[in-house]
Amino acid sequence: MLARSSLLVLSLLTASVCAAAAMTALRLPTEFTPLVLALFVVAGMVGFRRLPLVDAEPLRWFEGALIGWAAAIQLVRLVPYTAQHLTGGLGAAVNYDDNWHFQELASLVNSERFPPLLNYQPDTHLHFYYVAWMPAAAIGELFQLAGASAIKFSYGAGTLLLGIAAAVILVVVLRHLLEPRQRGPALAAVLVAGAVPDGVVVLGRWVGALATPSEDWLAHAEWWQRDLGIPNQISSLTTLLIWVPHHLIAAMALLLAVVVATEPRTLAPRTGPIAMVAAGLLVGFAAFSSVFALIGGLATLSPLLARFVTRPGVVVAVLATAFVSAPLAYIYLNADSAGGFRFFLIFTRWSEQFGGTPAGLAGLALAAAFVMAEVGWLAWLALRPPPSPLASPLGQCAIAASLFLAATVVIGFSGANNFAMRGAILPVIVIAMAWSRARVAAAPDDGPEIVRPLAAAVLVLFAGATHLNEALLHGRNAGQAIAFVQETETCKASIMAANAGPPGPVDPTGWDCRHTYSLYGLERPFVKRTLTDPDYELMGRGP
Repeated sequence: MLARSSLLVLSLLTASVCAAAAMTALRLPTEFTPLVLALFVVAGMVGFRRLPLVDAEPLRWFEGALIGWAAAIQLVRLVPYTAQHLTGGLGAAVNYDDNWHFQELASLVNSERFPPLLNYQPDTHLHFYYVAWMPAAAIGELFQLAGASAIKFSYGAGTLLLGIAAAVILVVVLRHLLEPRQRGPALAAVLVAGAVPDGVVVLGRWVGALATPSEDWLAHAEWWQRDLGIPNQISSLTTLLIWVPHHLIAAMALLLAVVVATEPRTLAPRTGPIAMVAAGLLVGFAAFSSVFALIGGLATLSPLLARFVTRPGVVVAVLATAFVSAPLAYIYLNADSAGGFRFFLIFTRWSEQFGGTPAGLAGLALAAAFVMAEVGWLAWLALRPPPSPLASPLGQCAIAASLFLAATVVIGFSGANNFAMRGAILPVIVIAMAWSRARVAAAPDDGPEIVRPLAAAVLVLFAGATHLNEALLHGRNAGQAIAFVQETETCKASIMAANAGPPGPVDPTGWDCRHTYSLYGLERPFVKRTLTDPDYELMGRGP
């Protein structure tokens, strides 16, 4: 089952980037999206069927639990989006980012042809790394061809596919790099990394709510760092599944490329042409699903990539990446987004807010302390000899991962600091695997005491609080999204009538919409008259 699932995931991801590139290069009508995507999926299933992706062992309980948890998170999101189409009442976005993802998907579905125009500014092009949404776009296009508009449902279904795919890849990667007894501890380390400091804040908030009831006792776990002017928080796995499945799957695609391109355990390069094509396409998928996950991933995997430089077969992978990247490069090259990388972002913010260089240095010191509290302690445990981390490719990649995480203290990104939050996805996973490989391998076979019981209990308490908080908040948001009481009935009825009406642009003027994000629920093209900074992040001049 896992072998078939991993092949399907590989085929779906490579098909997504191939379909986006081909449809853009050929300027194909968007109504061809389901057909083109399906043809590339079939081609992948046939062409990659002999690649040795994973062993034939049955799923262990924690592997099945991971996949089930990922599916459950996305099914919770799907409930209000399904209810909207069943009840005819407009629902809200489950979380903030979903508003723009609706419009990204609407752009892919409503545009006449590729490259897609932006749904809320049809005189501009969509400039967002949208390749991860291609399966959702195919689902939405099928509804469109049937005479119905189901953008929100299609988006929810798309996140379900991405969440399950990410979990399947994580299972495959753990099996590829680690011995059986090392996999459970590695997954536990992935779940703990980035979650412990957030759990301290979460438990403090919960205890405070017992004394003074508060409406936000389920507030998002990781925003406390942002509120302190240090926006380089590292997200827990549950947070990634809920908020940014497209960033998560981009990082996982790079890890799947490692599986495809290397031998198990040793990570010795494979250079067969089929493996190189698959690896190159996966890199292309990552590049146009999350540039931040790509940067952090390539930085982390750089020691491994160096081993391929002298191999002639790597040319095939480079050509595969270039082939799908050429038609899509305009997404980054001609964008209107004003965001960019900022050196000493935290130093600047603290200097301006608290006055002077000493304050800026204090901000940097606090940021470094937060990185250590989030993941640095795990990196130290993974890298301290013996064994020497330089002795294995995984150890070398863990060193590179640690250096990348350290760099987030002095390198940031304007707006949401996705350089840290999303660039850290793959580095954290690599560090967790390196820790498990080094420490479990060094422990005795008869029940290793990898972590002292008291320390393990503390880690589980705080990390568990983070994951539980995020899941409960996600469920509450999903439940509240169905009624969407913050918006007027007139506005909701107008939007639903437009969505159910004939294809074509609509004018929302005079709909009495009061909530800031209601118009993002429009599934027909329209002109948004007041643009925000996140709106500009999706805009550009096209190819």
